[in-house]
Amino acid sequence: MTYLDISFSGLELRARLLEDRAPHATAAFRTALPISTRAYQDRYSAQLMRTDAQVAAQPGTDSTWGYQQPGLVMLDAQTGRVAVCFGRGRLQNSLGPLPAVPIAEIGGDLAELTRRGDRLQFEGAKPIEFRLSRDQAAPLADAPARGRRIAITLARARAEAVLLEDVSPKTTAAFAAALPASGKATNTYASGPLTRFWNGTGGKEGETPLDVPDAEATATTLYGGGYYLTTKPWRGLRISAQEPTAMGAGRMALAPLFRFVGDWSAFRDATARLTLEGEKDMRIELA
Repeated sequence: MTYLDISFSGLELRARLLEDRAPHATAAFRTALPISTRAYQDRYSAQLMRTDAQVAAQPGTDSTWGYQQPGLVMLDAQTGRVAVCFGRGRLQNSLGPLPAVPIAEIGGDLAELTRRGDRLQFEGAKPIEFRLSRDQAAPLADAPARGRRIAITLARARAEAVLLEDVSPKTTAAFAAALPASGKATNTYASGPLTRFWNGTGGKEGETPLDVPDAEATATTLYGGGYYLTTKPWRGLRISAQEPTAMGAGRMALAPLFRFVGDWSAFRDATARLTLEGEKDMRIELA
C-alpha cells in the first residue's frame, strides 16, 4: 500500500492510494507528486471540491464510480482534474453525474475536513498539497468508533464493524437485540454493488423487521458498512462493501447501522463474487 499526506486549509490528512481500483490513474498521480494547487467549491456537486491539478492517466482498466463517499480523492474521468469529496457530494456538471476515477481515500475523523470544505463557499479557493508520505508503514486510521463491535461472516470471509450507536441509536439497539442472525447473502439487482442480507427467519423476502424511526433514515450514498432499509416487504440489511452506491438513484434514504473497521478487503472481494457465484451463507453477531 502507498500512503499520502494531504495539506488543506491548515489541516493535515493521511490517505491511501487505491492502486487496486485504478492502477493506471494512481500510477500517473504518484508520478506527478508532489502536487501543490488550489481547491475550490464545485458549482454542481454539493460537498465536493475541485482543484486545478490535472493528471494525464493512460487509458486502461481503471474503475469509474458514479457515487463518491466522504474522503474520496478522485479524477474527473472527462478532464483528468483532481477532486475531493468532503461530505455529501457527487461529481456532476450541469447535465448530470460524471464518472469519477477513484485514486485515494482519506482516513481518520473527517469532521474537520467537512467543516473546512464547507467554508470554501464563503472564503474562496484555498491551497491544497498532495505528497508521498514519509511514513509508509502505519495503516490508515479508522474513523472514530463509538459503538459495540459486530462480526459479519460471508462464506469464509470475515469482517468486523462498529455499530453506529451515536448516529442511529434506536436502529442499532433494535438490530443488536436481533443478533445473532443467520441467512443468505446475494447481490441486489437494482442498486449496483450492494449486498442484500436475507434473514433465515424472515419469510419469502428474508426480512429483518425492526422498529426504526423515520428520523434515523438519513443515508443516501452507501459505502463502507451496513444500512437498514425500512420499506416493506423488503425491510432489512443492505451492505455496501465494493464502491459507493445508492438505492433508487439516491432517492431512498436508509438508516446507517455499522461501519467496517480494520482490513475488510477479503469481505469486499467475497461480495463482488456474489453476482457470478450466487447466494452464500452469512452470519452476523456481536463480536
